[in-house]
Amino acid sequence: MEKTAIVTDSNSGISQDKAKKYGVYVLPMPFYIDDVLYLEGQTITNEEFFRKQKGGSTVYTSQPNLNDVAQLWEQVLAKYGQLLYIPMSSGLSSSCEMALALAQQYGGRVVVADLGRVSVTQKYAVLEARRMALEGLGALEIRNRLQFVKGECIIYLTVDNLKYLKQGGRISASCAAIGNVLNIKPLLRLQSEKIEVAEKVRGDKAVRKKMMQAVQRDITERFHAKGIEEFHLASAASMSTEDARKLKEGFEGFFGVHCSMASIPLSVAAHLGYGTYGLALIRKMDRKKK
Repeated sequence: MEKTAIVTDSNSGISQDKAKKYGVYVLPMPFYIDDVLYLEGQTITNEEFFRKQKGGSTVYTSQPNLNDVAQLWEQVLAKYGQLLYIPMSSGLSSSCEMALALAQQYGGRVVVADLGRVSVTQKYAVLEARRMALEGLGALEIRNRLQFVKGECIIYLTVDNLKYLKQGGRISASCAAIGNVLNIKPLLRLQSEKIEVAEKVRGDKAVRKKMMQAVQRDITERFHAKGIEEFHLASAASMSTEDARKLKEGFEGFFGVHCSMASIPLSVAAHLGYGTYGLALIRKMDRKKK
């Protein structure tokens, strides 16, 4: 029996197929479209989701069912001595608090890591956790090491249409209406569980430039690093494959390093809409430490 299993949710952007490849487990996050329940990666495709969203359907997210979480954990614990659960940031969802409460019923065999992450930053934490598990570390030790580098990442993102931010209460209806007419693009920043507006820019080309400049500046000013080589550069987008490819190439051309590209998880896209994209900077963990 292996010692430690790594479990996450689909807000990490890890599909069920990729979960098998990585050797981790993924809880599909639920959401509702016109009051019909869907599970990400199981009962709806990305294409169907965005067709319904753009068609005017009402989309809203929900916490996972407590019994579904417990069932997955028990399935995993039948094969492993313990598990580390890495959910979406508690600052963005109450599902983390639910998991922390549920974990108390497992006598220390379940450890929950609230890392303040989502999407690609959450995914990289999961992959690092899996690497440490394969090295023989226990769930608590892995969580402590990840907590130590919790704030060593940042995401910048922008949206194509402000109406979804308005629906989520992030901006007022008047701001959304004026912004869409004037083609105002908010540059949002997500770090340490908080989403805030970094800048407001007119036009997509301008906001993309601001996004790359902000990431470049953060390397030295926010993280006090010597260069981009100390980080993973990762992007996520809700757009066509071709547009995502061009976006990725643009980021790679600007920074001169590889940039991964992923789809924004649907339970996140529910609040942002089609055409959203983001760029993340994630500090690499020191693999020399044992």
